[in-house]
Amino acid sequence: MNSAQLRRWSAALALPLALAVMPATAAPLKSPGDVKVALRLMMQVTNDFARQINRKTFNRLPHENQEFHEATDALRSAVAAEPAPFRAHVEHLLKTVIAQAQSIADESASAPEPKLRTDHTTMLREVNDVFAQFPADLRPDPNVQPGGGPRT
Repeated sequence: MNSAQLRRWSAALALPLALAVMPATAAPLKSPGDVKVALRLMMQVTNDFARQINRKTFNRLPHENQEFHEATDALRSAVAAEPAPFRAHVEHLLKTVIAQAQSIADESASAPEPKLRTDHTTMLREVNDVFAQFPADLRPDPNVQPGGGPRT
């Protein structure tokens, strides 16, 4: 095989290989509006966890956990038509963050406030890992309140 043939052969393999290793988010999402809503709901409920911890209304954390489950279910539905590898990756990240939210809810009656704060910080980091899988224009702005105005 001469060098010209080798270059043509390499070029022919390069495109399919590049497509195979591209992140799933490089392709347009099939339901970007639904994804945007689900991510916004996840952010709102994550912020609600923080508000309940700040107010020391720990008895509300199990309710926030239930709402978080609803928000993650909405995201699962929004990505249901996406490629299987992308769905599997998002599902793996969701399982991690759901377990953290459940842990906060389970500990809400007995854990000291600093532990709940630390656990919430971990949860927020995991939520951000989920958000990172989606285009920036679909991610909620953490500096905007649910009503649309800037946080004070």
